[in-house]
Amino acid sequence: MRMTARLAGILLSLFLLAGCWSSVELNDRAFVRIVMVDKTDDGYELVLGMPLANRLIPGEVGGGSQSGREPFTYFSKIETNLSDAFRKIQNDLSRKITFGQTHVVIIGNRYAEEGIGSLLDLIAREPRVHINANLFVTHGSVDQIIHLPLTMERFPSDIFYAYGKRKIATAINFKDILRAHYMGGDFLVTRLVFGKAGIMNESKEENWMGPDGAAVFKADKMVGSLPGKKAAGALWIQGQPETREITVPSPTDGKAVSLLVERNSTRIRPELTGDTFTYKIHVNTDLDIVASYSNINLKDHKQLKEMEKSVENKIKEDVEHSIRLTQQMGTDAFQLNRFLEWKYPKEWNRIRKEWDEIFSKKVNIQCTSDATIRRIGVVKKTFTLDPQKDKEVSK
Repeated sequence: MRMTARLAGILLSLFLLAGCWSSVELNDRAFVRIVMVDKTDDGYELVLGMPLANRLIPGEVGGGSQSGREPFTYFSKIETNLSDAFRKIQNDLSRKITFGQTHVVIIGNRYAEEGIGSLLDLIAREPRVHINANLFVTHGSVDQIIHLPLTMERFPSDIFYAYGKRKIATAINFKDILRAHYMGGDFLVTRLVFGKAGIMNESKEENWMGPDGAAVFKADKMVGSLPGKKAAGALWIQGQPETREITVPSPTDGKAVSLLVERNSTRIRPELTGDTFTYKIHVNTDLDIVASYSNINLKDHKQLKEMEKSVENKIKEDVEHSIRLTQQMGTDAFQLNRFLEWKYPKEWNRIRKEWDEIFSKKVNIQCTSDATIRRIGVVKKTFTLDPQKDKEVSK
């Protein structure tokens, strides 16, 4: 009996060494780094961007390519639905498509306006797609991404990943979007714009891209946007403007003073008075002076406090303006309703179905701020040119 038990243990160990029956070797996989979706006249376009392992030089720091060919490419199909487009791309490839390294999803403006419900349904049902992938909306067709020059990064997906990591944009991933749909489905997505820019060591102008505000979604459709400075309040509300520069007028002469946000925290508290809801938003931030075109003396404690007050007024203006714009669009894009659910769950359940109308007409916003300037540099006053005396003064 003892010998039989030992033999059974040995055989069981051998079975455990057999590995996974459904495993796919790395050499048989195609790793998708970026997914793009758009609407065309012929249907829905699905674009998958992935590195080409056969063009990467093993052992070279930062990667490399053989024969000067790009180590990254895109595969695209246009079909009546995204599932058919994906299946046809898979049929064309010799490797099995894998989404484990997908951190970026970009949708075109036309598809966003029609509604991204089909994409959200695919993400929610497909376990192979990473729900932490960040979402972006292009101002135009997604095909513009394909022609971007890779001046600083190795792969295009690294550019978008850096936007979210550096918190220079209203980063949102599919986990956040799916959670937002539980509360009604309104959310903000970083908006990408394109243009032309000259690169110093290039012989001609190259395509250029950068984040510019946010696209505003109601349920699964884009209903508007907060372009450029109109989206400044969004980063304050979301507590994300670290390492971002802001410019405010000096309290002494109205000239520009630029500051760098080093630390930031935002507290949002709803209050119910009768049938009126008031959201009290408090922003606490630390900043450094990076440039000044004003004659303000930052060594003077009184003038420094006035400068901090000017920053606080700017934050208040940005926050209230951004929320007011979303109220006009009839969308709670900042998901303020979740704070109401946490503090007044019974009241939220009562008004949940009427929240869109209540938010647009009966919600007041009160923003306060505490701004502290930590570093002013070694210069008391800016270097300015006096046009009358035609001489430089600095102190």
